[in-house]
Amino acid sequence: MSLVAKQESSRRYRSSYNYTPLIAKCIEVCYQTPITKLHELAKLLDISVSYAHFLIKKLKKSLFFKIWAFPYHDKIGLRALRCFLQAKHVVYRQILLEFFSRCDFVAYSAQYYRGSDKGIYCEFLVPDGWGEYFASFLESLSSHGIIDAYTIRPVITFKNIVMGFEWYDFSTNTWYFNWQTMLKDLLLKIDSHTSPHGYELELLKSKVKFDFYDLCILHHLEQDVFTPLAPLASKLGTSPQNLSYHFRNHVLKNGLIRFTRPYWYPFLFEESSPYILDLEFENNKALNCFLESLHRKPIAYSRISYEQVTHPSVMLMGFLPYYELFNFTNLLDLLKDYGMVKDYNYYIIDVHRSNVKSLPCHCYDESTGWRFDLEPCLRGILKTAKKAQEGKVNYVAKFASATDNKIESI
Repeated sequence: MSLVAKQESSRRYRSSYNYTPLIAKCIEVCYQTPITKLHELAKLLDISVSYAHFLIKKLKKSLFFKIWAFPYHDKIGLRALRCFLQAKHVVYRQILLEFFSRCDFVAYSAQYYRGSDKGIYCEFLVPDGWGEYFASFLESLSSHGIIDAYTIRPVITFKNIVMGFEWYDFSTNTWYFNWQTMLKDLLLKIDSHTSPHGYELELLKSKVKFDFYDLCILHHLEQDVFTPLAPLASKLGTSPQNLSYHFRNHVLKNGLIRFTRPYWYPFLFEESSPYILDLEFENNKALNCFLESLHRKPIAYSRISYEQVTHPSVMLMGFLPYYELFNFTNLLDLLKDYGMVKDYNYYIIDVHRSNVKSLPCHCYDESTGWRFDLEPCLRGILKTAKKAQEGKVNYVAKFASATDNKIESI
């Protein structure tokens, strides 16, 4: 099979920023290592703390760069469930987005597009013991015709991929994509006798002791790990010393931060698209080789493994120029021909009207646990959908005015 016939030559793309080797190393380090303090970053870069502070401020100003902390949900009695809710009707998609943006336990929601299939991609945080209740919530949406189908992905492993600068030209400040080289490298790996290091699943961690202050700190650090705790202490009516104690002796010591990740888009936003890839591989070696090949390339920034799969599987999240997203799927088609990839689905995510929320710490009570109630959300969705059917709410006009020149035109 001819690789040249299937894969076009690499293109170059303007960078969102003129990166230097030090800035590049700073971004890569933030993917590789959980960083919660500036002195940790300074030590890894072998620079002073003041210079590390200067770099972060410079990136924030130029790229809106920040580093998020992701809570270890399993340790605090929550389970992350990634869901794809197929909804063909544009009005129902709009209603779901509106009510999910208000729901405390929906950490993320956005429209997805997969050919003619459209719907809502969302991440629910479901407390332990409430799985059947959550399933009945989705069944109610389905039975009332709000969604046509749904898929639930219970997350087990959630890890960063180092989204680095292997395909960046510092002399011209441009990105280039060499899929042919990546394909050849993959085929060499799969044919070699030495298998790359494994990407085995994590064992579910046992719960640890935590309290309301710990949850508030996690909520705070989800927005930016370098923001000081003093303003939060003032809001909570406690001292900065108390919150610092909780941060050191509860949050850090008990591993309540699962990982940290930079918020960073390497390509011009108007020329690119966020995506999700759901991949199945023929065997573990093929999966391992594929994941190793992503290292330091600007293709994907995170991966998850999940339950209820029959083949080695992974879900990738990334951000690519439109043209390169389809080149990526061409590469996956080739890997199917070579017997590495069994199947895949890709989803384009509409981030223009997405909604992100931090941990709902206000929904936790130390005596009763998490207060999880989806009934108000369900009633609101069904009531608004009925009004829309009766013509009492003009969602079509509202949707059309809000999405001019948005991603749905792709």
